[in-house]
Amino acid sequence: MAPAPLRCWVISDGRRGIENQALGLTEALHAIRPLAITSHHIEAGAVFQAASPKLQLAIKSRPEDYGLPSDMPDLVIGCGRQAIAPLMAIQKSKKHSFTAYIQDPRISPDHFDLVIAPEHDGLSGANIETMIGSPNRVTKAKIAGETLQFADRLNALPMPRAAIFIGGTSKTHKLGQAELSAHLSAAQTLHAAGQSLLISTSRRTPDSVLKSWRDLAESHPNIWLYDGQGANPYYAFLGAADLILVTQDSTNMLTEACATGKPVFTLPMAGKDRKFAKLYEALKTRCGVVPWAGQTQGEDYVALNETARIAERVWAHYDAKTATIN
Repeated sequence: MAPAPLRCWVISDGRRGIENQALGLTEALHAIRPLAITSHHIEAGAVFQAASPKLQLAIKSRPEDYGLPSDMPDLVIGCGRQAIAPLMAIQKSKKHSFTAYIQDPRISPDHFDLVIAPEHDGLSGANIETMIGSPNRVTKAKIAGETLQFADRLNALPMPRAAIFIGGTSKTHKLGQAELSAHLSAAQTLHAAGQSLLISTSRRTPDSVLKSWRDLAESHPNIWLYDGQGANPYYAFLGAADLILVTQDSTNMLTEACATGKPVFTLPMAGKDRKFAKLYEALKTRCGVVPWAGQTQGEDYVALNETARIAERVWAHYDAKTATIN
């Protein structure tokens, strides 16, 4: 008789880009060993959210204080700032749950069993694993399934097709008029060359930018714009595109695009961050990612699959910890 699946919690604040990193890693772990996965969203007021994780822990010291069940699971995977204090509370409870945090926690990694951080953050240590970019949910099966789900709409758009993924203003980048003009120009150039366009904006895309993309889509044929309304075809766009353009601000979208093995190019954003420069260099070396300058072909590379590699490392750390307990 097969053993029961290990129980695993995914903890985040519920934002899609944050939760998907934790879910992506957890699903990769499940592909190796069976897991029973439960997602928990940490909800709190603005004042509590603004407090440092250590102050949050001082105020809410038990896992139950965050709305978590008292029956601890075998593994807990957290991502995003609001997951830090709950993970610390679980670790402090000494109930033997294995805790892994995704991203740079900006506090001592000793508060967790494992920290999984992007290479460009520059972290190192015995309980730190690094990867190019961040974990994601991109798999061949997921892309194939969602491409089939949207097949009717996609089949109405002649090949070749280019996907364009637009981010928005963040702590390190800004999407202003100059950047918007460059992005629209790239889309118009590709469209004029006979490419159908699969365009997706994000939650960070400014309303004024959204309007410009809607105007473009309404005035040109063979353009599918997803602006947050209705079912999200993001993975179908990854599957149906022949090349992919991504704005420079999104680690997630860049690494997800590279997980397809297709040509990937960046679109400019205002603002520079030294860590992002390291990411761009890593993606250029590993996947041939360079700024878009009219190309429709890119270097051949093996699809990026860092999530599966990191999942193997997580299980190694988990086995090492459980061996000492047992």
